[in-house]
Amino acid sequence: MAQVIGTVAHDAPANMAQRGRLLACAIAVVSAVTLTAAVVAVFAPGIRSLLLQEDGIIEMGTALLLAVAVLGAGTATALGGLRLPPALAGLIGFAELLDETSFGSRLFGFEPLPLYGGGQLDGFHDLLILAFRLLQGVSQNLGWLLVGLMLVLSAGLVFFALRQIVRNMAGSTTWLSGHVLLVLHVGLIGLAQVIDIAASSRAFAAVEEVLELNAAILLAFYVMQVGWAGRAPLKPSW
Repeated sequence: MAQVIGTVAHDAPANMAQRGRLLACAIAVVSAVTLTAAVVAVFAPGIRSLLLQEDGIIEMGTALLLAVAVLGAGTATALGGLRLPPALAGLIGFAELLDETSFGSRLFGFEPLPLYGGGQLDGFHDLLILAFRLLQGVSQNLGWLLVGLMLVLSAGLVFFALRQIVRNMAGSTTWLSGHVLLVLHVGLIGLAQVIDIAASSRAFAAVEEVLELNAAILLAFYVMQVGWAGRAPLKPSW
């Protein structure tokens, strides 16, 4: 029994250190992706369409990372039992994967339902567009109030997550430190939805795609944090 307790106590700091490395790696990858996208947009506009077209490199990369997050969360649950953080991450990833693949219509070729005001209901984000259009039907101000609230909430989540990351790097950790990637993920998805509703230019569309890719990266790293780095298998005592 003493050996088991000692092993768990010894593994806890190692797990925290591993989670910290995953956090730093996630931020580094997201920063690299954002910088690369900016450089391509400025200096290589000729390949922009290859990156941003429907089912292009960025969309395929986003869908692949979401699938990795879902499979990782499912595997961690199957091996380590049902725990809320990986299960929640898996459900979020699955919902976003359905959204990214138009509820599977782009994979299986069926026709999505028509959307009020034009377009198709081929993703959960379209429910926000529907709400925006219905509110605008009542009053223009109500529609833009929804967008404003989404912007404030999403930007607040991003700011809060970045503040927690800075505190984490300074050595100050709380129970939220282990979930900051999920908070940042939700914030970036919210900002992407604000752009999707309120803007129609190609430049903003590119920003939206990069935000969604970065959010998928963060979710995949979060699954590694809570699904794998958080596991502390007991070592045999013999």
